[in-house]
Amino acid sequence: MKRSIGLGLAALATLLIVPLAKGSPVMARLQTIGTEIAQQVRRPEVKLVLQAEKQVQTVDAQGEPQLLWQTLEGEATVQPQDVLRYTVASENAGEMPAKDLVITQSIPPQMTYVLATATGNDGTAITYSIDGGKSFVAEPLVEVVQEDGTVTLEPAPAEAYTDIRWDFAQTLEPEVVVQMAYDVTVK
Repeated sequence: MKRSIGLGLAALATLLIVPLAKGSPVMARLQTIGTEIAQQVRRPEVKLVLQAEKQVQTVDAQGEPQLLWQTLEGEATVQPQDVLRYTVASENAGEMPAKDLVITQSIPPQMTYVLATATGNDGTAITYSIDGGKSFVAEPLVEVVQEDGTVTLEPAPAEAYTDIRWDFAQTLEPEVVVQMAYDVTVK
């Protein structure tokens, strides 16, 4: 009886020691998990802040009309034909650079994009979708049937735009902020 327990313990010890000595998958997985945890602690942390402003027209001291932007906070009231500017600020609050940063902003259905108003930091590629975000191109085109029945491709009207995408070519270093903006008209 003592002999079989001794042999059983010796076999168990051999099973534990041999894989550890050979760098078993269990030990390799533990090292990988440790590396993954360290990378999670030191990863980029991109924060997004959305701000909305309404275009208001005032008159300056000389009686000249002037366009200003009024920040909208909380539950703001807007009217049809009001022009709004959405600004998205993105900051890397993490400890590591953020690579391949792409930000997509949907145009609310009750709004119409104001053509050529999307802006971003230098080097940012701006593309648009007219199919609900399924595909993006720099200059969306639509098929238009002509009076003679032929079909031509023409620039998409503002009403067709559904999403805007900003693709940052540069790496977003820690504590760096990038900013994007676009205007819409309330329907």
